[in-house]
Amino acid sequence: MTWLARLDGALKALRTRPNSHAQAPPRLGNVLAPAYAPAAGWWRDDPTEQLRQYQSWVYAAVNAIGQEVARQRPYLFVNTGQAEHEQVPLPHTHPLCRLLSTPNPWLTAWELWYLTVVSLELTGNCFWYVASDADTGVPAEVWIVPTPWVKVIPDAKEYVGRYEVSANGVQTESFGRDEIVHLKYPNPLDPHYGLSPLQANAVTVDSNLELLKSRYQTFLSGPRPGVMLQTEQTLTDQTVTRLEERIEAKFSGRRNWHRPMILEQGLKASPWTLTPAEMDFLNSSKLTRDEILALFRVPAPITGLVENAGLGSDIWTGARVMFCEGTIQPKLELIAQVLTRDLGRHFGRDITIAFPDCSPRNQAERRRDDELDAKLGLRTYNEIRRSRGLQPYPDAKFDGPILP
Repeated sequence: MTWLARLDGALKALRTRPNSHAQAPPRLGNVLAPAYAPAAGWWRDDPTEQLRQYQSWVYAAVNAIGQEVARQRPYLFVNTGQAEHEQVPLPHTHPLCRLLSTPNPWLTAWELWYLTVVSLELTGNCFWYVASDADTGVPAEVWIVPTPWVKVIPDAKEYVGRYEVSANGVQTESFGRDEIVHLKYPNPLDPHYGLSPLQANAVTVDSNLELLKSRYQTFLSGPRPGVMLQTEQTLTDQTVTRLEERIEAKFSGRRNWHRPMILEQGLKASPWTLTPAEMDFLNSSKLTRDEILALFRVPAPITGLVENAGLGSDIWTGARVMFCEGTIQPKLELIAQVLTRDLGRHFGRDITIAFPDCSPRNQAERRRDDELDAKLGLRTYNEIRRSRGLQPYPDAKFDGPILP
């Protein structure tokens, strides 16, 4: 039995449970209830086609983001106050820790975070189906439902009434809000669906694809430029067609570009060169590449492009700092807040899901700050250990300042 069949069986077996979310004000709910109909005819508004854009420089950028997020480990704790030392870490045996470390029998934690971010970057949305244990009612498995399968059904009072999941050849199933965790990038034009970086600049992505096609066709036809044949004779349409077919058959392709051209009957050949504007068009792929990388906020060295290799590790370190602080960390904070609200509450009111700061620069500075605070007695050893998600020392002396 395939995982798709297993997932379909699990979806059908799950019952919709009433939720306890506070209801939205009726007048505001009426405004937000209507579903926004996307404009038809372009992949920008088609989730299936958005996923198909996972190629070329879009793949290079999104894959880099997905891999970086996938290597981050969430920090799970009970929040008892505002300070770091008031965050009590959850033991690794806690059901939520086990859930996020082993989402389901067919998905690892790395794959879960990678696929989540890839879906967000390409479609602006990611849907987690949370399957609860039949005995305890606590979430026991997490499955990623492909974005094209899911439809959000708005509600005037509840903001979101339910989610409808429909795959090809499978009957549509409805799920309540407690059964689907909807991660999305904010969309100022639609409160129910997210907006991805890919959608925000679809023209650049299409331009890059057309440039790649043009370059491919150029190499396919051969590097020999086109020629223009001139004659003072009047040629019939049949003669023109015959000449075109003969020239194309003899000189098209990479192997025939160097063959000599022998003309007769007063024909003269002159090269049909490209204008500067046309040459610039063919050389524009670097510009569209840079626009796509900037669109996803991925520095070029992260994708493997290093123009000044002499600087070595300095380029890599600088790019890593920019990438982690400006691109990865904001996404981690968004994901953590949504999961705390929609998943963590199933395990306890004050349970929080967070991601530690992933910046290489901030981590080094934090270690120096911890060392200085310990020397000056500003923080205890156990406070520093709790802030890093470590268990405190059992000896009571580490709960107070230890001065030299």
